[in-house]
Amino acid sequence: MRIILVDDHSILLDGLRNLLREQEDYHVSACCSNGYYALCHLKSEPIDVMIADYSMPDMDGLQLVQQAKEIRPDLKIIILTMHDEPHKVQEMIALGVDGYILKKYAHQELLTALTVVGNGGKFWSNEISNIIVRGLGITDGEPVLTDREMEVLKLIMQEKSSKEIAQQLYISERTVETHRKNMMRKTNSGTTVGLIKYAYEHKLV
Repeated sequence: MRIILVDDHSILLDGLRNLLREQEDYHVSACCSNGYYALCHLKSEPIDVMIADYSMPDMDGLQLVQQAKEIRPDLKIIILTMHDEPHKVQEMIALGVDGYILKKYAHQELLTALTVVGNGGKFWSNEISNIIVRGLGITDGEPVLTDREMEVLKLIMQEKSSKEIAQQLYISERTVETHRKNMMRKTNSGTTVGLIKYAYEHKLV
């Protein structure tokens, strides 16, 4: 597995590189101190996984992930950062990152994350998983979305219009829009497309 490390802290880069060098299955192709250099390497070298901080001197994590995906759509991306703010976590997940690890758990979780991601899965630190659950409106494993909201969500995912949903469920279009807004709020989605993406990624339906 060919890996690129992206972080502006040289001590962390050295530590991660040494950790990965001890593993036969991983090869660190490059260590970059900013997003620009990372994108240059992605354009010129075959990379399987990018492990990057959220905050870069020249760009934030959103920009880096978006541009990296444009260069290599199949690139696996693991965010390794101190940031655990819910909105940042949700933004990264919405962009399709494959893992989100807090730096304080880097040495305990990174190798496991690489194994999971390498096998096509997703990996989140436990605290990040809790943020995701809260963001989706889930308490003690039970969705907070009401039965009616789930019905509306299923029809939205079938590309039904608000008018069609209203007719099928015998409710008003205004009520459909209210359900839509409530679900978007509960899932921290900014658009209907974002709501659908969350539904698929987190198997809400």
